Amino acid sequence: MNTKPDRKHIKELIDRACAVDTGLRTASDSSRGEINALRRAAEDFYNARVRSALEELDVEMLSQSKQGIRTAYLKNAGINDIYKLSGLSRAKIEAIEGIGAQGAKKIYDTVKKIVANTKDSLRVRIDADSPTPEDDALITAIHIFSVREALRPELKNLYREHHRTLSELSAAADKAASGIKWLFSGKGKKEESLAAAQKLESFLDTVFGPESEYGRFSAVLSADVTERRAHFRENAAEYYSVLEKYCKQLNTETPESTGLSAELIAEIEAQPLDLQYLKATLRSYQTFGVKYAVHQKRTLLGDEMGLGKTVQAIAVIAALKAAGKHHFMVVCPASVLVNWCREIEKFSTLAVTKVHGNDEEALYRWRANGDVAVTTYESISRFTLPEKFTFDMLIADEAHYVKNPEAQRTAAMEKLLAKTEGVLYMSGTPLVNRVDEMCYLVKCLQPETAKKLEQVRSVATAEQFRQELSPVYLRRVREDVLKELPQLTEKEQWCELGEKEKAAYRSAVESGNLMAIRQVSWNTERLEDSSKAQRLKEIWESAMEQERKIIVFSFFRSTLEKVRTLLGEHCLDTVSGDISPARRQEIVDEFNRAAPGAVLVSQVQAGGTGLNIQAASVIVFCEPQLTPAIENQAIARAYRMGQTRDVLVYRLLADDTVDERMLEILSSKQKEFDSFADESAVGTGQLEAMNAAEEGSRLTQMIKEEQARLAGKETENAGASSDKN
Repeated sequence: MNTKPDRKHIKELIDRACAVDTGLRTASDSSRGEINALRRAAEDFYNARVRSALEELDVEMLSQSKQGIRTAYLKNAGINDIYKLSGLSRAKIEAIEGIGAQGAKKIYDTVKKIVANTKDSLRVRIDADSPTPEDDALITAIHIFSVREALRPELKNLYREHHRTLSELSAAADKAASGIKWLFSGKGKKEESLAAAQKLESFLDTVFGPESEYGRFSAVLSADVTERRAHFRENAAEYYSVLEKYCKQLNTETPESTGLSAELIAEIEAQPLDLQYLKATLRSYQTFGVKYAVHQKRTLLGDEMGLGKTVQAIAVIAALKAAGKHHFMVVCPASVLVNWCREIEKFSTLAVTKVHGNDEEALYRWRANGDVAVTTYESISRFTLPEKFTFDMLIADEAHYVKNPEAQRTAAMEKLLAKTEGVLYMSGTPLVNRVDEMCYLVKCLQPETAKKLEQVRSVATAEQFRQELSPVYLRRVREDVLKELPQLTEKEQWCELGEKEKAAYRSAVESGNLMAIRQVSWNTERLEDSSKAQRLKEIWESAMEQERKIIVFSFFRSTLEKVRTLLGEHCLDTVSGDISPARRQEIVDEFNRAAPGAVLVSQVQAGGTGLNIQAASVIVFCEPQLTPAIENQAIARAYRMGQTRDVLVYRLLADDTVDERMLEILSSKQKEFDSFADESAVGTGQLEAMNAAEEGSRLTQMIKEEQARLAGKETENAGASSDKN
């Protein structure tokens, strides 16, 4: 055979085979180096977090420690934060002009305590959304280790199975790679050597190609940062487990989520609860929250949005009812008045009295019959209670509404506080970061605790401040209490129509136009008159507080245009059926890059399928859709692989309208869909085909029933008016 071999290529094949063989053999040993690398990255990450926390602490806080420390000398020396000061020895502090030996000792000892407190309270939390270089370095180190650790057993097997083959093929191919060996080889040996080189190349490409275990083991070293962040989002629990296992010197374990002392926790856990009036099953953290509120009597529940503060409040009332108490009041924003009434009826056997405006008759019924009065912040300024009348528990939803002592509704709330022993303020807004507001709210609940807060607020770390708050303030975040992240929470937001909305709705029903009827509340001339619009704005404000992004879905373009008017510059271009798929993806990409509070408005048909919108964690439906499949597909745009935050789904619904009937239809259809064992496209198609014939008649019948209901209501009202005359 006279074919001249490509010696360079064959040499590269042999070197590659040698590298593969060595990599397989040393795979198990490489874990030690990877662990050391992640420990170094974790140490750097932790130190950067400590530095950042200390840099945020002004040295001025030392002057508030009541030790006579004068910080002006430190600032004159260019030392403005605790981090810079923490790097100085006692001798160097003493060397600063104006600071003597005694002052240096006070400063050194105080700073040492602040640093220790900061480290004790620091939580290791990796941020893949707005990562620092230290975040990315730690993600990289854990990514490499975790991917390789999972593949190591397979690589051991590969080495055992293929070491001999690699060695033999490499040795045989070596003759073709060497000019001298090739020159003195016979024809048969040359053919064998070339054949071996071909086999070696094929063997490497198939058994050890990019998609093989070895290929993935090697490729993880060169993965880009985007891939690494995506891997973290999909495997966050694994990442933190690795940190806890291999970096025990760091504060990586999840701290006590309540911030309460062990003694107080024991007391609360021992609190008996009789929940015979409750129809809901509580999760363990919710049970603790109920016991906390009952035991502490006057508290602020600050759980993050979506953790079920409402059901905990209802359970508190139920427990007090079982203990012999009888009168309870819920004060809430007007936009959620109907929602509270429905939730109490849904989750308990308690009677509900809605007290809206200056409805003295409803207030009298509640005083006579007991159980739960549900009213609004605007209403409590209009009604009065007898001087000697007291009640057993006051629930204030969205308590930050009464954070301003100068406001009229706050003054009205203070009068109610004087009439009850039990109080539960509720707010998902992280008020602990707003010290003045928090101190005022605490003063309303537990004045003695508020005094302690005022004494320590200037020198305490965030965690210390939280501990001082623990007798009155309980806040849990989703990541702490819901281990099966991400969580999907669906909430019905019932809105009570105003007179202008009712008039527009009656007109739509009389017309028999289903599309107009479905736009209930959105078909008012002014957005200020739309209860759904106002509730959407509140949801957006809450999401903004928690640095979330929102998707707003509607079937109707006109509704989405009103949403864009309502939320203005925070909205991106509308995703609709008349834009190209490319433009649709561009809008999604812009949304992914946008700041928290961004709103993606989309027709449910256009944005409900084919898009990945993991950047959003709040979804709002402006009206019920005609099939559960449409809603489920829309939710799946955000609630999917790569979503690291819990997803909250809100359905805006108008009380006493066709929305109620639409929900019944959706529920019925969902049960039908669920009856199919295979929820494939084929199964769905079969069901849709079966229902197509009856769909039109069902909707037509729904319209007729709504027309008859409203007509009967008008007749009833006319009769009542005639009787009065």
